[in-house]
Amino acid sequence: MHESTGSQRDNASTIFNLPNYRVIDAVDLPDGGRRAVVASTVPPGCPSCGVLTTKVHSRRDQQIRDVPIAGAIEVVWAKRRWFCLEPACARGTFWESTEQIPRYSRSTSRLREQVVSAVITSGRAASEVVRAHSVSWWLVQAALAAAAVVLPAVDDVPVTRLGIDEHRYRTVRWFRTDQGAWRRFEPWMTTLVDLATGQVLGVVDGRDSAAVSHWLGQRSEAWRERIEIVAIDPSAPFRKALRDYLPGAGGWCHSVEATPPVGGGLIGGVCGWRGWGCRSVTGRRSRRPRKRAGRCGGSPVTWGVARR
Repeated sequence: MHESTGSQRDNASTIFNLPNYRVIDAVDLPDGGRRAVVASTVPPGCPSCGVLTTKVHSRRDQQIRDVPIAGAIEVVWAKRRWFCLEPACARGTFWESTEQIPRYSRSTSRLREQVVSAVITSGRAASEVVRAHSVSWWLVQAALAAAAVVLPAVDDVPVTRLGIDEHRYRTVRWFRTDQGAWRRFEPWMTTLVDLATGQVLGVVDGRDSAAVSHWLGQRSEAWRERIEIVAIDPSAPFRKALRDYLPGAGGWCHSVEATPPVGGGLIGGVCGWRGWGCRSVTGRRSRRPRKRAGRCGGSPVTWGVARR
């Protein structure tokens, strides 16, 4: 008979299941809620020199936002401040931090991952996620913004629907040239996203065909051949880049019914085969759609490129 000789978590810590933490107390509150007090099990190491320590300087209770567990639950971290025992280290004391609760954070990493997944993968509205997890809108928006700027290894992502849109990231700037003349600077950038997941794939400078063509040219031929639909604004520079590098794409569609997970506004759209058709939410027609429907049968595609 073989038995594990490793340390076993207690029942409450197993159910709570926060990595590198154990439950040291759990009580029912007078208002009907619940409170769980947790403590870190990670060996405390000085962030400056890395030397492990065993001497506690002080303690404090810090309330942490976490995922619901059989309903809403109040989580309190019994946080400890430690002495650094290395004489040569300039840091005298330090507060403990973990992967789940980094320094200066008041919410767990698994909560931020869950709200991002709920919005991007499941397509739920941010306001609905706020109510379901009892968190603020700012936390959800901050988690989405942080996830959007983490660019993946693009060639390893199997993309079939690509979205391209330009954004002005600041106001117009004027600068003086070496010759003393004033020049106008247009602060534009182009973002490329995976329409199936909302994941940002790349950001290039400007909004011309050269920037988009350069980005597409860096992708492998097999990666480009997987692209079936590209959603773009009625842009001649973007269209030129797509004709050069994605000639086999099934169609170019503008914005559609659903709101994109990160930023942007809702703009209704009409799907057309190699043509443009767009109606704003006010009913205005920006381009007349062609009569012939696209390969998607004229039905709305998943959320496309929408802008304010």
